[in-house]
Amino acid sequence: MLVNNIGYFYNNQDDFALSNINIKVKKGSVACLLGHSGCGKSTILKLIAGIENPKSGTIFINGRLVASNKASVAIEHRNIGLIFQHSALFPHKTVVENITFAIRSSSKREKHLIALEILKLLNIEKYENMYPNALSGGQQQLVAIARVIAQNPDVVLLDEPFSNLDILLKCRIRQHILSLFRTKNIPVLMVTHDPQEALKVADFIYVMKNGKIIQSGVSSDIYHRPRDDTLAKFFSELSSTL
Repeated sequence: MLVNNIGYFYNNQDDFALSNINIKVKKGSVACLLGHSGCGKSTILKLIAGIENPKSGTIFINGRLVASNKASVAIEHRNIGLIFQHSALFPHKTVVENITFAIRSSSKREKHLIALEILKLLNIEKYENMYPNALSGGQQQLVAIARVIAQNPDVVLLDEPFSNLDILLKCRIRQHILSLFRTKNIPVLMVTHDPQEALKVADFIYVMKNGKIIQSGVSSDIYHRPRDDTLAKFFSELSSTL
């Protein structure tokens, strides 16, 4: 996935909300957008997904141009897996029905078998016939993740999907699903405001501030040579506890 020189502003604003955004995520790798709330992280995901259109620049997925200021591929034709803080499951469908909904070009029986395999992969097959309102928040997120896996996406976008989970469950689910996407060679772009989380999971980190990427690099570079004062202070405090 390649984001080239993206610029974006809201209709009621003259100033750019995003300026000169460049991001590259290789297949099978995890990249993080790291920054405080309101810096533009989620807006970037919306542009990649096709929810919003860029005012300048281009976005490529699997080598295919999907967005520019002149043309845009519809959301449903981008084959992007989206996972947000809230699971956004269909409340009137069972767990297995939520998953089969995302599977294309298969018979009803084949879809059901594929869904069951994915449920087993995530160790949640016992919830097959339950409805979302009968599940905990963590269980609902696992179902949402299963649905994205069933979609077989070209890229996965994660907008702080683990932030509402307790710390132990968060670490377990995060490690498990990122490992799955790496195994399937699917590029992942993840939004987080937590520097420690970014260091733990990302192969490459993009640090954002006020709609711009102020630093990018592998985790070790960001940790040892932070250009942002807030990050530097955080890492200094973190190292003193290790």
